[in-house]
Amino acid sequence: MQRGPRLGPWGSLALAALVACARAEPTAETLTVDAPTAPPPAPAPTRSPVVPSAAPTGVLEIPALTAEQRQKGFDECNPADPLGLGPYAPFIPLLLGKLMVPQKGGHTPDFGFDVLIHFNGGDAARKLLTQVARGISLVIIDKPNGGAYEQAFGTPAAFGALRKSIERALVKHTGKPEAHIRHLGISAWSAGTMAVDKILSQQQPGIDAVVILDGLHGAWKLHAPREQKTSSLDVRFVKHEVELARRAQKGELSFFLTHSHIDPGTFPSTFATAASIVEELGLTPLKNEPRDEPHPRTSSLDVGGLHVWGHAGNDVKAHCSELALLAPIVSRYLEPAWNTPAMDREVPPTPLWGGAPKTR
Repeated sequence: MQRGPRLGPWGSLALAALVACARAEPTAETLTVDAPTAPPPAPAPTRSPVVPSAAPTGVLEIPALTAEQRQKGFDECNPADPLGLGPYAPFIPLLLGKLMVPQKGGHTPDFGFDVLIHFNGGDAARKLLTQVARGISLVIIDKPNGGAYEQAFGTPAAFGALRKSIERALVKHTGKPEAHIRHLGISAWSAGTMAVDKILSQQQPGIDAVVILDGLHGAWKLHAPREQKTSSLDVRFVKHEVELARRAQKGELSFFLTHSHIDPGTFPSTFATAASIVEELGLTPLKNEPRDEPHPRTSSLDVGGLHVWGHAGNDVKAHCSELALLAPIVSRYLEPAWNTPAMDREVPPTPLWGGAPKTR
């Protein structure tokens, strides 16, 4: 079933995000696999999210890019990189991807770690989270296209093997055999959504949060006009996201779904797909007052652990700016909800490519 573009890794976004939109039109009758199929609801976690209604105090913020930084080539698709790995230890290779774990701290007395597995745009995620994270550990996994993400998790055993690989790395890092994953989230931007959907379709246990950033595309109704309206979309193709959203409403887990206003033309957009889910729930998002910023929020829906946020913009930079939302989602929502133990941010920063930390 084709539901959206196959976008490559962060470095090739500028070409792939817009050119890849020229695909055959999907219908409810004849659909080819080229984007994620809708996942069934994940199993209920053991902990209910407690999501703050306002930003908690002491949360670090990423400053807006200055004119000077933009002149140097930094922008929404190339975030500034002031810290390298900062307070995190050198990358630890995993069975799939690599792990960033705090040099010091970031765990409970019994060595429980809060872990987020992120798919697609991993280097940008690193740049962002090293600046704001309280103590979360980050796994980054990048693949060349959506199909590769789907293939990587083609069997239910693949995700379990990845989780075991993470816990082995935590044991090795700490030297403590009791080191373990305490909370687990999975997140994706763009084509990485295929990995998240595949994992959720397998009803993998122990997932406390799901984050999909501008990557969920639905499918057209049979014989419906190809218009970016909920009336043209067949909600059956996102029925599992609808169920996931219902569970999030009840506080069973956290589900963040964001979208830009990019119109891909030949297949349903992320904004129309998100609107179809909200409509199916019988909810109405709030319209946000316009703000003087490149891609301001246009709508918000925050009910229990469910968050659906829309943003302005119909270009590559608008798509890239959706990934930057991972930083506030982690620092303002997930870490406070999980009460993530703080890491020591005063340690000498680790150079990007590993090795001994620099001395200050």
